[in-house]
Amino acid sequence: MNKSNSFRKTIIIASLIFGMLFGAGNLIFPVHLGQLAGKNWLSASSGFLISSSLLPLMALIAISITRSHGIFELAKPISKKYALVFLILIHATLGPLFATPRTATVPYTIGIAPLLPNNMNKLVYSFFLPFSLESYFSFQQPKQK
Repeated sequence: MNKSNSFRKTIIIASLIFGMLFGAGNLIFPVHLGQLAGKNWLSASSGFLISSSLLPLMALIAISITRSHGIFELAKPISKKYALVFLILIHATLGPLFATPRTATVPYTIGIAPLLPNNMNKLVYSFFLPFSLESYFSFQQPKQK
């Protein structure tokens, strides 16, 4: 492998790791956290740095040291059942438990809620209607040609 190819791979891997560790929350949240923390800014910023950068970096290091090809393979030495439950919990946390409700509430809060009257039952519009439409369109089979 020549030097330019090695440098190119290093840049690609570094940008991938940067993209994994630095998201929009890392740009917006620290300022808000600092405003709320006041005199406790040191403990607040320490907790934020540990949870947003150090723990994900330790996970990357653990995967690279063990040369595992994924989380299932990393957890399998404990037991196969544990690895399966752990993987299911991780996928549930990333999808239906946190990410999906968050991606649904942000557009609703910004775009729809200000347009609705205050006395209206917003639960129907904020939960049932969007997720019903999303479910309907997700389960539609594409028409075969």
